[in-house]
Amino acid sequence: MSDARPLSAMQRAMMVQEALAGHPMYTMPVRFTISGPLDADALEESLHHVMGRHPVLLSTYDGEVALPSPRGFSGLRRLTGGTDTSVAALTGLGDTRFDLATEVPVRAVLVADSPGEHSLGLAVHHVAGDSWSLALLLRELGRAYAAAVARTTPDLDPAPDFFAYAAREQEREWGAESDWWHARLAGAPVRPAPRTGPPTGQESGTYVVADLGIDAHDTREIRATARAEHVSPSTVLFTAVSAAVTGERHESVVGLPAALRDTARRQATVGPLINTLPVRTSWTAGTRGAELLRAHALSMEEALAHKDTPYPVILRAAGARRGSGADPLLVHMVNVDPVALDLPLPGLRTRARPIAPRWANVPALWEFTWGTVGNFRGVLRADADSFTPQDVREAAGRFRHALRQLVLQPR
Repeated sequence: MSDARPLSAMQRAMMVQEALAGHPMYTMPVRFTISGPLDADALEESLHHVMGRHPVLLSTYDGEVALPSPRGFSGLRRLTGGTDTSVAALTGLGDTRFDLATEVPVRAVLVADSPGEHSLGLAVHHVAGDSWSLALLLRELGRAYAAAVARTTPDLDPAPDFFAYAAREQEREWGAESDWWHARLAGAPVRPAPRTGPPTGQESGTYVVADLGIDAHDTREIRATARAEHVSPSTVLFTAVSAAVTGERHESVVGLPAALRDTARRQATVGPLINTLPVRTSWTAGTRGAELLRAHALSMEEALAHKDTPYPVILRAAGARRGSGADPLLVHMVNVDPVALDLPLPGLRTRARPIAPRWANVPALWEFTWGTVGNFRGVLRADADSFTPQDVREAAGRFRHALRQLVLQPR
């Protein structure tokens, strides 16, 4: 197959995990409301243009390689209806599993809610992107739409090909990096998820959600603590989660997503340029405040220095085998996502409307984002197969206690 393109280790792992789970673990849906005189034909033309710039979006995937899709992108699905139609069509974007062997990893729906009011939904499979990629695609879509309505050519630089990165990753030897991770994770503690009884059939695979209750006062204290200790606010939040989930050993292994975008070329690349790092931290009883923050900051810094090692290589180095159940190395993951999604369409008012994910791909995901007025917002999304609602409430309470212990310590 001369047209076959190599996949990255992360792409292959995601496809295997989703196939074993049997439900859509890695679909990333986004939704926007659009107010004003939208030119739907120009929007569809722009979407085709942007898709055509990135081979990773116009490919099908068989688990080992990617192939150019013979059918291409099916186009913008258009519906007419009120709010109920819009909500049903757009929410469903994330609930239907992609058939990546025959379908490109992008779906798009446009609902005409009323004259001058539309809802646009996009779903991108994680095999073809990450949150950075979504933001990049939306910016390109806005520029292509501006050109389409003006009947000009979009002013966009040539797009890098993600598969070139995947090819280089496959060719690289990971022996030294694997040895580092093996030494780092030897004997690492992995606390089992607390649930002892099975969930109901409807709950299985879904999330139990708890708001972590971070308010404006907490945000100010997090920022002040970060400045005083010369760490990032992300480190403060990561440390609070670690302290909340560690138990009596005063040692934790918590997942940290790491963006692999250290060059301008990678920053312009659409594709899953992200990795999961197991950050192992230990401390003595009584350690708290600034000392606890410094211990976690060091562990995060050391892990990030080895962030290019593909997670499947890290798993093998740790002696962990990935199956159809929970991650064998990580129960908890912290994701502090500063990427704000925006769709700049000239002459129109657009507003992002979050679509909460229904399916879980990690036992406990601690998500932190920035609100509209600059405050942090935190949510714990826990896999119902691993955590009961009571477990989640208790974990959220421990986090709030740990956070206030961190930010209220004398500095």
